[in-house]
Amino acid sequence: MLPTIDIHIHVAARDRADCRLAESLLASPAFAYMLVANRVRPSQLRKDFDGTIRRRVVAALQGARSVDRGVVLALDAIYREDGTRCWDESGMVVSNDYVMELVRSTDKALFGASVHPNRGEREGRAELERCLEGPPPAALVKWIPNSQLIDPSQPRHDWFYKVLAASGVPLLCHCGPEYAVPVPAPQAQHQRLGDPRRLRRALELGVTVIVAHAATRFFPTDAEDYLAELGQMMQEFPSLFADVSAFCTLCRLGTARRVLDTLPPDRLVLGSDFPIPVTDLPPLLAEGLSVAEHLEIVALKNPLDKNLRQLLAMGFPASVATKAAELLSPRALAA
Repeated sequence: MLPTIDIHIHVAARDRADCRLAESLLASPAFAYMLVANRVRPSQLRKDFDGTIRRRVVAALQGARSVDRGVVLALDAIYREDGTRCWDESGMVVSNDYVMELVRSTDKALFGASVHPNRGEREGRAELERCLEGPPPAALVKWIPNSQLIDPSQPRHDWFYKVLAASGVPLLCHCGPEYAVPVPAPQAQHQRLGDPRRLRRALELGVTVIVAHAATRFFPTDAEDYLAELGQMMQEFPSLFADVSAFCTLCRLGTARRVLDTLPPDRLVLGSDFPIPVTDLPPLLAEGLSVAEHLEIVALKNPLDKNLRQLLAMGFPASVATKAAELLSPRALAA
């Protein structure tokens, strides 16, 4: 039987020299809401920020009964086209080393690497190959183009795609607008980097691509939504998939039906986006769900368990839970 794998779990750190959280992110309403929803007290963060966040993530993984493993994601800094690192402009940086250390501490975690292609072929290839080799070997590589200022359509990234294709390690790429990790100015211009059509080059070079959030908008008022375009691309590229992370949030709950009506069910992959809060599912979004079943889901304390149960109640197929086991690096799964 294939394991159930959540491919979209975040961690954050600020006390290490190789990690960063911008003050604008720490002061944002979204960050405050995340702390309240996850019952994290500010005094805990003041005492031990990195340890508090890390323990919450590991506890969620270890305590999940229905999720066998989870991919914890690194996030590289912004790099200019000339390879210069833009540390102060990077809203969030989670180093590969930090995530590798976390993954080695629990057998339920998998390593989600992040390497900015603008590091250049020499430095970037060395870091990418280091992550692919491990230990632990990367299960996938993660980008947030809007926040990291990556244009996936650029031919200068071909070396990166060729390494991924040869290794069989997928690219998990955020698509659609981004709000959790700060997007540098001009924001309107950089938000357009979340267009999944920019990933065509990677797909043509043989990369397995998983589009995070199914390229959907977060707020109902967002103008940019690429779900229809993603559906059209899936007809052309059999190596294109979508995760359903952050679907159990108030702003995106109404999106599930659109995704189910647009994308092939066998292309959907489980994700939670934890510690982004998992909101309790309104019964009206789950046809045929009994009162007892609804109350049972509401009573679940573990956010990864609750996320999966709610996605299934919303109509997502059972295959969503195990699809990642078919896509992620076999070396990483074996390790």
